[in-house]
Amino acid sequence: MAFLFARKHQRGKTWYVGYYVDGKLVRKKIGRSKTLAEKARGDIEARIERGEAGLLNRDYPIRRFFQEYLGRTKTRHSASYHDRNRRVIKQFERFLDAERPYLTRLSQLKHAVIEAYQRFRLNETVPNSGKPVKKRTVNIEVSSLKTFLNKAVKWDMLSSNPLDNVEYLKENDSKNIRALTEEEVQKLLEEANGWFRPVLLTALYSGLREGELINLEWDDVDLKRGVIRIRRKVGWVPKSSGRSIRERDVAIPKQLVEFLEKYKKHPSYDDGKVFHNKFGDELKPGLRKILMRLTRRCGFPEVTQFHALRHTYATHLIKASKDLQVAMDQLGHADIRTTMRYSDMTLERKRKAAERLKYETSK
Repeated sequence: MAFLFARKHQRGKTWYVGYYVDGKLVRKKIGRSKTLAEKARGDIEARIERGEAGLLNRDYPIRRFFQEYLGRTKTRHSASYHDRNRRVIKQFERFLDAERPYLTRLSQLKHAVIEAYQRFRLNETVPNSGKPVKKRTVNIEVSSLKTFLNKAVKWDMLSSNPLDNVEYLKENDSKNIRALTEEEVQKLLEEANGWFRPVLLTALYSGLREGELINLEWDDVDLKRGVIRIRRKVGWVPKSSGRSIRERDVAIPKQLVEFLEKYKKHPSYDDGKVFHNKFGDELKPGLRKILMRLTRRCGFPEVTQFHALRHTYATHLIKASKDLQVAMDQLGHADIRTTMRYSDMTLERKRKAAERLKYETSK
């Protein structure tokens, strides 16, 4: 049967549930709550009595796990995110069929297997364009696999995640995303019209990601306080640069508040969404195509990523406020180093420090 034990540390105790499988001790970390640990122990004991050893033997079938993962997370993820996960799984299963058909259990997935997968993908080309698969694409796929296996650990299908210390490929094949200048922003807003202009204006004045704009509802917009709340929705969870940060409040300037007040008076739709396309339907991922047509018309076709609008917001916000902490909170970053990528303040401080270094002495 299962049993409880705790480990002391500076902040108190962390509780674990221990049990034996095939003579080997298995321990599951629960947290600081003894009550939750007792509930977890009861659940594990019930599963052992029901003979559900498949969930507890830490040697779960790979393909069965993938199907279970897709099934158990489908209602929690957006349709686009679910489809992306399904494509990643399809790519990895294709690799297993071609390179490692003898791998059938989660416990067999090691660093060497992932390294082989990286090489396998880099030797392939994109079906439609015939261009080589980018390192960034492979890194995203490996990151997704790591997320999947974290769930396998949580669901007692794996003792530990073999990808915890995986080395990602050094990306040197992706285009750098640059911030637009103030003149380019003005030109962009002058050229934009129709349903896309409100989306563009909100992105430039709030730094919201594409998914956040698509899922934005009027209930999330507090025009009196000048705040947009980024919060979970059914089937959608905000993207995060850290595990703990998911929801946040974004302060918006007076210009955007006034625009949204007027925009809200227009005939609205009964779905509560802020933005819709020209047909009155809710927006879908792929807004970059609209932006690309606009940037080509404006004369800077090299700007092809929708994320360039967020990059523009972050760069000009930091430049105006000189406050990295505020920018970090506005953007929803978990690590200040992520925010610093948008700032030239650090480089400027380095340059000034370097200029103060002099070896010559006056005679």
